[in-house]
Amino acid sequence: MREDPGNTALWEARSSVFKAVEGDRSGPETARLASLTTDARAGVRLLALGLFTDLASCTPDWPAAAGAALARLSDPEEPVRRAAAWLLAEADRGRAVELLTGPVDGPVPLDAVARLALAEALLVRGTGRVEGDEGLAERLRTDPDPAVRLRVSPAPDSPAVLADLDAAGMRIGRAGGRLEWRIGTLWGLAARRSDAESACYARVAMLAARPMPVTRQAAVDMAGVALRHWRAAPAALAPHLRPLLSDPWARAGALAVLGASLEATRLCREELAAELTAPVAPAAPVAPAEPGRESWGGSRRETATLALSRIGDVRALPELCRMVRHGGLGVGEAVRGLADVPGTDLAPLVAAATELLDRCGEDGNARALDVLAACGAASAPAVPQLVRLLGSVARADDGPGTRPRPGPRPVRLTQLVFLLGQIGPEAAPALPLLEALAAEGRGERAGLTTMALIRISGERRRAEEAFARLGDSPREVATAANLLEWLAGHGGLEPGHVAYLREKTADGPHAHPRLLAALWRHAGAEADGAAEAAGTLLDALLNPSGSSELNLHACRILTGMGPAAARAVPALTAVTEGRIRLPEYTGDEDEDMREDERLLGAAHEALRRIGETA
Repeated sequence: MREDPGNTALWEARSSVFKAVEGDRSGPETARLASLTTDARAGVRLLALGLFTDLASCTPDWPAAAGAALARLSDPEEPVRRAAAWLLAEADRGRAVELLTGPVDGPVPLDAVARLALAEALLVRGTGRVEGDEGLAERLRTDPDPAVRLRVSPAPDSPAVLADLDAAGMRIGRAGGRLEWRIGTLWGLAARRSDAESACYARVAMLAARPMPVTRQAAVDMAGVALRHWRAAPAALAPHLRPLLSDPWARAGALAVLGASLEATRLCREELAAELTAPVAPAAPVAPAEPGRESWGGSRRETATLALSRIGDVRALPELCRMVRHGGLGVGEAVRGLADVPGTDLAPLVAAATELLDRCGEDGNARALDVLAACGAASAPAVPQLVRLLGSVARADDGPGTRPRPGPRPVRLTQLVFLLGQIGPEAAPALPLLEALAAEGRGERAGLTTMALIRISGERRRAEEAFARLGDSPREVATAANLLEWLAGHGGLEPGHVAYLREKTADGPHAHPRLLAALWRHAGAEADGAAEAAGTLLDALLNPSGSSELNLHACRILTGMGPAAARAVPALTAVTEGRIRLPEYTGDEDEDMREDERLLGAAHEALRRIGETA
C-alpha cells in the first residue's frame, strides 16, 4: 500500500542489516544474523530467516545462509520451517532440489510442511537453474503428498486435481513463506499468463458451486485475480460470487473481492448494503483452518462501507463517519466517491475528520486531511484546527529532506497548504501564516502557497503578480496552468495572458496539454481560432495514428470539448473495447483496477458527449 504503516524504524533497521551483511557475506555481521535464527523467540527466528532470504535472492550459493536454513528445517514452529525452506531454495537451490526429490528418510529429515514449502519456493523461481533441476515440475506431479501435486497443477482441470484440492488445498500458501499465495491465486495467475479468460470464468463457476469450503475459497481467490486483469470479469463472475456472500466459509473473501471493484459493487449493491445493518457478532476465536478469515483485512461491515462509498451510495455514510473518526484505512478514496454525488451532506464527515484531528494533537493525521481535501469547501468548519496544525507543521517541517517520524503517516506542509486552498475564502484565518510561508519560499512546489493565497483571498491582483513572476523553467508549467485557469474563471484572460499561452503552445503537439486546453477554452468564443486550437489540443492528446492510450485527465478534456473532439473517437473506442485492464502503477492492484474502471467510464462519457452533441 502507498500509506506509511508506521514501520519506519523497522525499515531503517532492515536497511542497516542489509548494508552490514552485504559488505562481508562471511563476516561477523553475517554470523550475528545467523545466530538470531536460533533465538528462543519464534518471531525473531522468522524475521532473521526472512532477512537472510531477501539477501540470498541476490546472491545464490551462500553457504552461511544455507547452513542457517538447514538447521531450522526441523524447527518446532511451522512458519519457521517454511521460512527455512524458502531460504534454502534461494541460498542453495541444488541442495533444496536434492532434499525435495530424495528419499524421505534422508540425512536431513523433512516433514510435510517443510517439503511443501521447498516445492513452493522452487516452483516460484522456475526450474532449469541448476543441474538436476530440469523437469522438476513434471516429477512433482506424481509426488506422494497431495499438497505438492496440487501446487504443481496449473489449473483445476481434472478429477484428480479436484481430489487433491479437497484433501490438501488448505495447506498451500501458509504463513512463513516469502509469498503466501493460495492455490486459487496461483491458478488465477496461470490463467492470466496464458490469457485463458473464458476458461478462468468457467473454473471459478465450477469451484464456487462445489460443496467443500476449500474449493469455494479457491473460487474467490481465482476470481480476485481475474477481476484485476480482465474488464469483463465483474459481469461474468458476480453471479457466481453473489451466492457466496451468504456462505459462512467464503463470504468474507467474496465480499472483499466484489467490494474491491466499482462495477462488481454496483452489481451486488443490495447484498453489500445488507452488511451495513447486519448485527455485529461478538469477537470469538477463529479456527486457523477457516478460509476467508486469515487474509482478508477488516470487518465485513467496513469492507462493505468502503465499497459502497466509492460508488457514491449514501447508505454507507454513517458507518464511514465512524471509520473516519477512528482513522481507518482507505477512507480518503471512499469519501471522494460520496463527494462526487451532488447534494451529499458532507458535514458529518467533516465533523468526524475534525474530531480525529483534535485527538491527534500537534502531529495531526494525514488520513483526516485526505478526508477534508475530498470534501473541499465543505471543510470550512475545520479551519481553526487546520490553522493551528499549519503553525505546528511549519515549525517542524524542514522541507523535502525531513525524515518521517514513526507512527501514523505524518502531515506534510504541502498537504496542508493545498487543503486550505481547496477550502477557499472560508480559510481566510490562514492568510497571515500562508503569507509568511510565501515570503520564505516554503510550500512552493508547483506554486502551492501562491495558489492557496489566491484561492482564499480571491484577489486577482495576487494572481497577476504571480503571473508576472513566471520564469521559463519547465517547472513553472503547472503553476502557469493553475494561474491561467483561475484567471479565466475570475474575470477572463487578458491579451497578455493569451499571448503567453500562444507562445508556450507554439510547439503544437509537444506543448503541455493543460496549457493547450486553456487556450482551447479561451478560443471557444472566437469562431476563427476555435478549430485551430482544438486541432492542436487533439494532436497533443493523440499520437499521429489517433490510437494512443488515453488517460483519465485526457478523457475528461475530450468530454468537455464535445463535438470538437470527434477526431478522438477511434482512440476513445479503443479504450472502451480493450479486454485487459490498463496499468496505473498506483502500488495497489485493487486501486489500479478501480482507476481503470474510472478511465473506462470517462471514455464512455466522452463518446456519449461527442455523439450527443454532434
